[in-house]
Amino acid sequence: MPRSGFWCEWRQEDGQQLVIASMPTPDRAIRWARIQMRVIASAIDASVVGDVWDWLSDGWREPAEALKNGEEFTLPLSAGPYKFIWHARPVRFVPVVGGTPLPHLAEEEPEWD
Repeated sequence: MPRSGFWCEWRQEDGQQLVIASMPTPDRAIRWARIQMRVIASAIDASVVGDVWDWLSDGWREPAEALKNGEEFTLPLSAGPYKFIWHARPVRFVPVVGGTPLPHLAEEEPEWD
């Protein structure tokens, strides 16, 4: 049975993915984004980190509300010469392997054994 969740990603301005994650709730998606933003903040020059800290302090509330309403959210973030994009959107996750019941033929031995 498909489950609701959120697909989250950090990418560079040119579209190159930096890190991706699937999260079960809007709160977990925001928490993950804030953790990733702290990682970014620790790696860039202190003189340009102001926008990052502003978002960490209070800027996350708007995306949290959007995600709770089932809307996607994109946040372009600039810190001096560094440009990142955080994007999260609601999705339905379809289990592929495992779970209950087991996938078709999962209990049978493979022919090559």
